[in-house]
Amino acid sequence: MTSRISLFSASVLLFASSAIPCLAWQESVAALGSEVTRIFEVAQHSVVRVRVRSHSVDTVGTGFFIDAGGSVVTLTELVGQGQEIRVESESGILPAVLVGEDRRSGLALLRTKPARATPFLHIASGGEPPPGAFVVGVGYPFNLSVSPLVGVVLGLDRQFQDRLFCVSHLRVDVTVSPGELGAPLLNLQGFVVGVVTAVVNEGRWAYALPGRAAERVIADVRQHGRVRYAWAGVGVAMAGDDRTKSAVIISRLFPDSSAKASGLQEGDQLERINGRPIHHLADVVDASFYAPVGQPMKIAIFRNGKTKHFSLLAGERPADNPGGDSGTPAVTVETSAAGSATDAPVQKAVGTGPN
Repeated sequence: MTSRISLFSASVLLFASSAIPCLAWQESVAALGSEVTRIFEVAQHSVVRVRVRSHSVDTVGTGFFIDAGGSVVTLTELVGQGQEIRVESESGILPAVLVGEDRRSGLALLRTKPARATPFLHIASGGEPPPGAFVVGVGYPFNLSVSPLVGVVLGLDRQFQDRLFCVSHLRVDVTVSPGELGAPLLNLQGFVVGVVTAVVNEGRWAYALPGRAAERVIADVRQHGRVRYAWAGVGVAMAGDDRTKSAVIISRLFPDSSAKASGLQEGDQLERINGRPIHHLADVVDASFYAPVGQPMKIAIFRNGKTKHFSLLAGERPADNPGGDSGTPAVTVETSAAGSATDAPVQKAVGTGPN
């Protein structure tokens, strides 16, 4: 009898001790749920369904207002070949025209003429959210009403299998249904930190263009109708394995470029581009993605035991595209660690159908 009472008492104590963290966990989940509801209730008014008709077939996706004048960000793959573009929002069904697009990043900018000012979303300032950060997406699945997507940031990737991104993308643990590509991802303060551009593993997780990159694309499209990618005339390669601690070196200086007369030399080890440390080829791509055309690009290299600093005027990539296509980075990556893909590449199909 004594042993039974002791065992019972121990069980009660164990339950009581575990009840406190369990209660705290429940309270945390409830608090997070309230935050998600709050963000969704506000953001849903700025998110729209984009419906594109081409050859009597409707394609649907998601977009969102970025200003009170009715400008909409969505995916170029959705609207690029459309004969008729419509935006469905609380303001009703609005015809839209394509202002410009950027196939490298996958973003397109639409213009509508709403009867009154539209609610809109603000893009977060600063860097990308870290792994583990919660995000709340808002999109239009299938032909259903606007819905929330909730997940966490898993990482920041420059490539997935054999697909290279124009800049490192957020890998996010969210389930994306047809029609939700183009959905904004928001942080817990309600600011856009990413735009869903691709789905992986049958839509069970996704890649998103970071908000800072989207802001850079939108600014160029608004001003020029396209994105002006910088070019400095520098080719780089990895000295060793990109997966280990090794060096990024200058492998080529293109003729008739600012780099050729800058004092840089082939074999120089890259240390920084515009203040950003360079350890891998992905760092080069990310740093040069944000380099503005017509402004100096500051490059730090290591040569003969010393760090040297150079300033190159970044021009727009020439029409003949030396070193790559019009969207390749200002500093051209000549060697990639990308291996061959054994699985299906990133799926970017938007939801289609007669809805």
